[in-house]
Amino acid sequence: MIGIIDSGIGGKGIEAEVRKLLPGVKIHYLADKKNFPYGTKPVKLLRKILSENIETMIKKGSKVIVLACNSATVSSVKYLRKKYPNIKIIGVVPAIKPAGKRTKTKNIAIFATPITSKSAYQQELIDKYFKGVKVYKIPFKNLAQIIENHQNPTLEVGLVWSKYMNKNIDTIVLGCTHYTLIKPEIQKIVGENIKLIDSNCAVARQVKKVYNSLRKGNDGLE
Repeated sequence: MIGIIDSGIGGKGIEAEVRKLLPGVKIHYLADKKNFPYGTKPVKLLRKILSENIETMIKKGSKVIVLACNSATVSSVKYLRKKYPNIKIIGVVPAIKPAGKRTKTKNIAIFATPITSKSAYQQELIDKYFKGVKVYKIPFKNLAQIIENHQNPTLEVGLVWSKYMNKNIDTIVLGCTHYTLIKPEIQKIVGENIKLIDSNCAVARQVKKVYNSLRKGNDGLE
C-alpha cells in the first residue's frame, strides 16, 4: 500500500496523479487537519507530528510513503529517512530545476509557505540550479489556510503579487501542494504569459518507480 501524508487537502493533486499511473493500487491518504498547517510550525514539532503519522501509515501496511507537502519535505525528509530506513519515503520539493531551464528573463518567483521559503533545503536547490537567475522567494502565511477552507484566494494572491508584478518574472514555482489546487486562479492573476510549474507529476512518476521496484523484489506490496 502507498501512504500519502499532508496537513489537509493539498496532497490530493499528487494522489490524483499517482492513481493515474498506478490504477488499482491501494492508497491511504492521511489529511492531518488537526495539525494544519505544517508550513508555519517549528521544525522540531513538525518532525514529531510527521513521525507519528508515518508510524500510523506503517501500521496500516504502507511501505511507500509520500510526504505530499513541501514544508514537511524540506524540513524533515532527511531526518525521517534516517529514522525509518526500511520505509521508502518520497518527498516533494519546489520544482526549481525545470524552472531554471525554462526561464528566459532569468527572473523567477517561488510561491511557498514561510517554512519552505526560509529553508536551507530550498536554498541548496536555488544555489545548484539557478545560476545567474534572480530569485524572488515569496512566502504566503495564510494562503494554504484559505485554500483548505475553500475560500476565495484572489485577494491574498493579488495583494502579494502586486509587489512583484513589475519584476520581469516569467516563471513561478508553486512550492506548496495546496497552491497547485488553485493553479487556474493563480494563472489568471499573474497573467497567461507567466509559466506556473509544480512537482505533482514528477512526484507521481517517482512513486511509480519506487513502488514497481519494490514489487519486483516481492516485498509484499498490494
